[in-house]
Amino acid sequence: MGGVRDGYSNFRFFEHMSPQVYEPAAAATITGATVDKQGYETLTFMFAWGEASGEASADISIDLDSGFWIRMEHGLSNAAGTVVWSNCDASHMLMDITHSGDWSDYLSASYALMQDGSEGGGPASGTWGAWGLQAASISDGMSRVYAAGYIGTRRWVRNLLSVSNAGNIDGVTIACYGVLGLEANWPVNFVKYDTTLG
Repeated sequence: MGGVRDGYSNFRFFEHMSPQVYEPAAAATITGATVDKQGYETLTFMFAWGEASGEASADISIDLDSGFWIRMEHGLSNAAGTVVWSNCDASHMLMDITHSGDWSDYLSASYALMQDGSEGGGPASGTWGAWGLQAASISDGMSRVYAAGYIGTRRWVRNLLSVSNAGNIDGVTIACYGVLGLEANWPVNFVKYDTTLG
């Protein structure tokens, strides 16, 4: 009898960046929670951004002179027991660099934007998303979700969210979630490490 094949049993779902109103004008960088992918074969991040429903669109304005980006890093433990981080490159990630869609005021030419050095350096430096808008604001409740998979070999992975140019950006609602998949078949006499124990 084969194993269970469904979209829940063999995956672990977690919050990487908590839902919040991101204020790029403050030029702050958000560092996502460190992910330990030990015991799993796949890792996917899902980043959501947009305007929270009920806010005035004037409160959420982004123009082409403004933008923010998300960059993936992976790390190795050193002799001191701390993780040493470095940027992923394009060969470590699976992603949609076009970000195309039917959002009329969304900048669909995201690849060019991501290649701009101010936007985190592009895929060669781990950047898998960069966002700016053609219009002055986004409408009430508009949002998008983008995903990127980590296909490198290192155990530790995280993402950074930062600003290329504060410009005219006001608050944007963001959140990032992750999915670890294809859990290893552990021997019955092996104590699996529980990451919640620290």
